[in-house]
Amino acid sequence: MRLLASTDLALRVLVLLGAEPPGRHLSVEQLSRMLGGVSRHHLHKIVQALVALDAVHTLRGATGGALLARPAAEIRLGTLVRALEADQPVVECFRADGGACTFSPGCRLRSMLGHARESFYRSLDAQTLADCLSG
Repeated sequence: MRLLASTDLALRVLVLLGAEPPGRHLSVEQLSRMLGGVSRHHLHKIVQALVALDAVHTLRGATGGALLARPAAEIRLGTLVRALEADQPVVECFRADGGACTFSPGCRLRSMLGHARESFYRSLDAQTLADCLSG
């Protein structure tokens, strides 16, 4: 599976926030620098998506920023990746409208890819953000 660039960045943001001492926050500007100059506007959208998923909490104001909304051990990677990738079909026939598959309805590939996708998510379900953080 290939993840969206925004999902990759969201996971990186979480790792950076998880590496901070409890209660310490990072601004979008700091996150941008730590991630090699990623657009602050793009990171702001990603942080807001993480807020909506209850993984991140934000503080407003000049000294504001983002921090984990709950302990890293409670943030399941599978749940996050599923939500962040929710409307991204693995292949054409996984689109909500059925795509333009010329093999339907007899194609068995869709079922195989569906099982592979679910195995991918189940594997991530077993992992938490804490598992990504060093010692």
